[in-house]
Amino acid sequence: MNNLGDLLYAGKTDNNKNGFVFIVLGILLIVGANFIYAKMMLMVMGGVIALIGLYLLLFKRSEKFSIYENAIVLTLKGQEFTIPKEQISQIEYQDIKVRRSPVVSYYPILILNDQSKLLLNKAFNSIINQDFKKVIESYI
Repeated sequence: MNNLGDLLYAGKTDNNKNGFVFIVLGILLIVGANFIYAKMMLMVMGGVIALIGLYLLLFKRSEKFSIYENAIVLTLKGQEFTIPKEQISQIEYQDIKVRRSPVVSYYPILILNDQSKLLLNKAFNSIINQDFKKVIESYI
């Protein structure tokens, strides 16, 4: 990987956290079902939510990506894709504002020379992922 230059940033996308939350929530519903009258309904709901969490963990795993001086390397579903810096024409940002939160998060979208768009599923804002923000804003 000498032709890619120095490694500027290496990380994972934001997919894994949801699976853990669903599994913990499902387990809490199943355990909490023992303390209420409608046990069966809450146990079924807890089981379904836990299965959703397992699905997210097993099949929707987070993808790895690395930002080098001369290219961005994405690992999607076990395959490695290299996007040279020359193929990226610009970087746009998709903003997502969570309800009741004063902080707006941004996701970078790479626009390639053939006008195709590629979303990097890694959020940054004024609180989280400041090192990623510095690298991606200074990349082009």
